[in-house]
Amino acid sequence: MEELDAEWDVEAPARRIGGHKLGFFLVTLALAFVAYVVLRIAGIESAEVLVAAMALTPYVAAFGFVLGLLCVLLRRRVVGFTVLLLAIALGALLVPRLLSEEQPPADGDRLRIMSLNLYLGRADAHTVVRIAREQKIDVLVLPELTQQEDAALSREGLEDLLPNRVYDTDTSGSGTAVLSSLPLRQIVLMDETTLAQPSMVVDLPGNDDVELTAVHIQPGVRSGTAATWRRELGELPRPDERVRVLAGDFNASLDHAAFRAVVDRGYADAAESTGNGLVATWSNWPWAPPVTIDHILADDRCAFGSYAVVDVPGTDHNALVSEIILP
Repeated sequence: MEELDAEWDVEAPARRIGGHKLGFFLVTLALAFVAYVVLRIAGIESAEVLVAAMALTPYVAAFGFVLGLLCVLLRRRVVGFTVLLLAIALGALLVPRLLSEEQPPADGDRLRIMSLNLYLGRADAHTVVRIAREQKIDVLVLPELTQQEDAALSREGLEDLLPNRVYDTDTSGSGTAVLSSLPLRQIVLMDETTLAQPSMVVDLPGNDDVELTAVHIQPGVRSGTAATWRRELGELPRPDERVRVLAGDFNASLDHAAFRAVVDRGYADAAESTGNGLVATWSNWPWAPPVTIDHILADDRCAFGSYAVVDVPGTDHNALVSEIILP
């Protein structure tokens, strides 16, 4: 018995030291999680690291649930329940994106739009044209179109499929093109931005036309770009008397306050409206996890008949396909 008591006396301090270290580690993680939730709810994204971090909100919410449960199981109950409550609050912001919203009573013309960032012209041209043909696309928005990709798409027959175009191509990938089966008339709705974002009128067969802006916002995660990213999102055209559509690569998710401000002006997000708001549109795995930064927004008087995210080889973005029903 004396021998066992001696052994206990030797190991107990070591266990206490280990317990203190574990407790300190869990509390540190909990404080970091609390700080993140505060920043997310407050909409603070003034630095590049915060712009990148906010896009990860779905992953951080899941991490919070795991961390909270782990703390409770290890008898750090106050810390654990606090983290769990905040994880639930964060999750509550995400759940509506999984639920289809009631659509407005729109019964006008239907416009099928496809958007795809070509990743500096690396997207597989055959797949792009095949999707556009199979989905009976009326308007195709292509950020990061290069001259080489333009030639490849032409060889696949894209010009025959969508003969009307507003083009801005270059070798660097900052160009953006819009192709359509309907007549296009280029207009100016905003000042010049870092990457090409042309606007145009899409002439529909009926009396009502649509104004469309092909979106390609400067990424806000590179050094010195956060302010430009916020400004360019803020300069996107607001809804007007004529129906407006914004489609393309916003480099922002619904967890960014700057993007939510765009939607709140009077737009509806096709993915969120159809219960697909957490379907990722971009990934650079394993360097960066899948996130939802490409969008099709339409005047909230419109309804969405459908929405899909389609994989395209060669690009780190997915294609978005949506049918917009005009009021």
